[in-house]
Amino acid sequence: MTFKGVIKNGVVVLSDEVKLPDGVEVEVRFRRPSKRDWEKFMTNCVGIGDDDPDVSRNHHRYFANVVRGHVTAKKKRSQ
Repeated sequence: MTFKGVIKNGVVVLSDEVKLPDGVEVEVRFRRPSKRDWEKFMTNCVGIGDDDPDVSRNHHRYFANVVRGHVTAKKKRSQ
């Protein structure tokens, strides 16, 4: 069986309709974001900085910092 869920505060949270008994053993497989996931994310970001001139001017720096943080965390996990 396959169920979908998300990580919240370090805990796997399955969709509401899934009810598993306590103590059941599970296997978790990480799914990398697809290009479609990134397109959806970026579409939701459009207009976020409209009310904040700093975000509008420096959005590239904010995204670069997020990517840099992701790469650093990935390197630490693989060590």
